[in-house]
Amino acid sequence: MMMLDNHLKTFGIIAVLVLCSLAPGVPAETDTDPVATHFERGQAYLTRGEYARAVLEFEQVLRFDNLPPDLHQQAEIYADAARGYASGTPLSAFGYAETGGGYYRENVTRSTRAAGNDPTRDAFWKIRAGGGLSYIAADDLSLDGTLDYRFRYYDDSGRRDDSDLRWNVTVNQSLPKGSQVIGVRGRASYRGHPGYRQDYGVFVNRAFDLNADHRIRIEVELRTREYPTDLRERSRDIGELWLSWTHAHLDGRASLTLTANAGREWATHDRPDGDNTFYGIEFDWGMDLSDHVGVFLFGLWQHDAYDDDRFILDEDEIPVGSFTRSDDIYELGGGLTYAFAPGWSLRPEILYLRDESNSLWGNYSSTEVWVMVRKAF
Repeated sequence: MMMLDNHLKTFGIIAVLVLCSLAPGVPAETDTDPVATHFERGQAYLTRGEYARAVLEFEQVLRFDNLPPDLHQQAEIYADAARGYASGTPLSAFGYAETGGGYYRENVTRSTRAAGNDPTRDAFWKIRAGGGLSYIAADDLSLDGTLDYRFRYYDDSGRRDDSDLRWNVTVNQSLPKGSQVIGVRGRASYRGHPGYRQDYGVFVNRAFDLNADHRIRIEVELRTREYPTDLRERSRDIGELWLSWTHAHLDGRASLTLTANAGREWATHDRPDGDNTFYGIEFDWGMDLSDHVGVFLFGLWQHDAYDDDRFILDEDEIPVGSFTRSDDIYELGGGLTYAFAPGWSLRPEILYLRDESNSLWGNYSSTEVWVMVRKAF
């Protein structure tokens, strides 16, 4: 607990210094009701079919996690909150349920070859459900929260199924050109016997909307990841910083976000590789081809550099040398959304993962394809 308190103080100081240094000393303009102003602009963009611009405008008031990748659907969810606010209703909500199936394929790597087993091939079925609430407490302040549950059942009875619950609660202050947020979020992920991995943390961010097409956002988070008893040595505290740029283009029908991240992991239970310094980049792009069809792509790369040496053992388990673990993580995915009826959409998707490591068992690769049907309400 003392270590976590020290990390919290350190990253709290960093967050305050960074956000204060970026915040403008004197606002370029004043607005007595920024919520109403941003909502009106967002609805105007939505009416013109400029969905990426509408989302940028709405998110200066409130921000929901777990929205569909389709920009039109995102804008419509936010527009429901805007229409309620205009009619005198400060509370808004959205919900969704998804189901579908797909196929998982483990690709051959150095680790699979060393194990001498055939890579896994398995069909699966997925369900997902959740939603969000927002309460606009003042003309510049909203309280937002989301909940998201995901379950994956594998056709192989010898393999554990996946279960994952994610949540967040935020306080969002709307500014004339941007927003600032403080919040808490967490995740409970089933790891098989003996139980769940728990993540929870606190974060702050500051968004600067330069104009209708450009946003810069900086975010800082301190979180804890706790594994169940049999995996306790993997537990760690994590501090992370993100800097992102979002650009609405193609007359507001497409959106690109580029993000750089960096952070530090502090092992809390003598992890064999010790602490870890990491950094990376990612992109998220989406475009609406029509009011009913959208496409999206995303990808990331992250480098992990661990602190402690590992011993290299010979066949008799005798140390013959040492190395420091270093990993590179890659992820690439994309898909299509098709809104085939009011509140209903179809989403085929593909995901490729690749972990490269100088440790033998740190290598992994997989390809997954699936199709989901989503009902929004």
